[in-house]
Amino acid sequence: MTAPRSADPSALRGRPRRARWTLTGWTLTALLTGLPGAADATGTPPTTPPAPTCPVDWRDLDPADLRAAQVTATRATFTDARGADTRLSAPRGARLLQGPAADGRRCSYFVPTSGLPDRVTRGFLPDTQVRATPPGGELAGTWARDANTGLTLTRADGGGWTLTGSLMAALPDGTVGSANLNGPLRRDPDRWTYRDGRCEVRLYVAGAWLIAADNGQCAGPDLGFGGLYHHVR
Repeated sequence: MTAPRSADPSALRGRPRRARWTLTGWTLTALLTGLPGAADATGTPPTTPPAPTCPVDWRDLDPADLRAAQVTATRATFTDARGADTRLSAPRGARLLQGPAADGRRCSYFVPTSGLPDRVTRGFLPDTQVRATPPGGELAGTWARDANTGLTLTRADGGGWTLTGSLMAALPDGTVGSANLNGPLRRDPDRWTYRDGRCEVRLYVAGAWLIAADNGQCAGPDLGFGGLYHHVR
């Protein structure tokens, strides 16, 4: 048997060397996704983040994302989601309830003194025209949403908290409905929580306001404790 002959080194001289390399699927995907507008390895185009919205009813926003703020500009002009002037504005010192930040601006609602957030005077405001209002004042005491709905927070000597509340409202059928709360209030990382059976009420502090959101199981149909509360005493 004749042994295989090794390649003649002189025959390889002058030939260009061919680089050998491979791309794993992960590496190829990383390279493709790094290109602007490129689809991923599955052929799915990149998704565009949804445009921010400013709903008519501020309660459609997550209460955990809301904050109190005050206008610092001479006059702050509200814009729509595209940044177009809405011809609505608020003067320096006006109080606002604002949603989460999106590209340096927030969905904002003008809040009259001792009133509910205005559904008309609303829109986006840049953060450069407002300042956040830190939580202030005493949490204990009575808070009112309107003339017929109130909450009272009481702190015991041992440090525990109790929530009592009552509401009364006219129903669509012409009758009057009512509901009451009475029980312990638990402190959670970003809110206060009241539970009694199926009823749950979450309370969030926003500046000098208290925002309440319930699960719809604390009163009859068309009744609820959700809303913006002002400290009255």
